[in-house]
Amino acid sequence: MNAKQLEQTAVDQVGKAIAENGPREPRIVHCFAENEWNEMLLRQMSDHRLHVLERTGDIVVFYDEEGRQIGWRDDERRGLPRPALAEQELFRLSVAHELELPADTRLGVMRPEELPPVGWTLYAVLIPSPTAGENDIVHVWAEPDSMKVIQCLTGPLSRYRQGGE
Repeated sequence: MNAKQLEQTAVDQVGKAIAENGPREPRIVHCFAENEWNEMLLRQMSDHRLHVLERTGDIVVFYDEEGRQIGWRDDERRGLPRPALAEQELFRLSVAHELELPADTRLGVMRPEELPPVGWTLYAVLIPSPTAGENDIVHVWAEPDSMKVIQCLTGPLSRYRQGGE
């Protein structure tokens, strides 16, 4: 899929998400699209923003090179000003329920991590089944007190971080 097709897929998906889950009468007051060459990733990056006249936070949706949705971030949710921990089993159950993952989802790593600009979160790796492949692994950043997911990405973490872990 070329850059133009990927851009159109992203725009179509945002429109579809607003139509399905958005307010009955959204008022889009401004659309913004920016394309630029990213020297670190050696690829064209697109940034799309819709300014909707509503009282809720923005949902940012992430897509891979093939146009598949690979994650999201809820800009209304916030982390904490300092690192914190949570009980692992309660965290696993709460996050798996929110993301509608299978009951046998396993918790891999869980640690405090700062997620700019929202603050300190709990970063965790969730494995949805014993036979999960690399692209099925779920990375979540959640608010430590309420255990609500702030950001969720699927697949290998090296896809999102320069050089991986």
